[in-house]
Amino acid sequence: MQTYTLFEEYITLGQVLKELGLIATGGQAKIFLAEHEGEIFYNGAPENRRGKKLRAGDLLELPTYKMSIKFAQADAETIAQHEAQKAEENRVKALVKKLNAERQTPKASKKSAPKFPGIKPKHRSNP
Repeated sequence: MQTYTLFEEYITLGQVLKELGLIATGGQAKIFLAEHEGEIFYNGAPENRRGKKLRAGDLLELPTYKMSIKFAQADAETIAQHEAQKAEENRVKALVKKLNAERQTPKASKKSAPKFPGIKPKHRSNP
């Protein structure tokens, strides 16, 4: 049995499926749950609602994938570490975004200077 640590009050079933790598995007949750109807159990009962809130103490079972997940609330120290890590990730993302914006060169206007000054291009007409 695996333990999933919650940093918030709850997580939805769709988010859990995404974090487990069973689906790639949240939009696929509805399809996944429809295809696996009756194969996913929340506290022993079949569950197919992607928005179902899973809280500390809940048990999610996916027998097809041989998975059982118990949800536990993170302690104050773990939450503080998680929030510090998220803050650092956001700081780095903002820095990268700023550096990328500074590196971009302004786009040339549609009327750019000729490549060979002083030489006019010849216009050919079809005979």
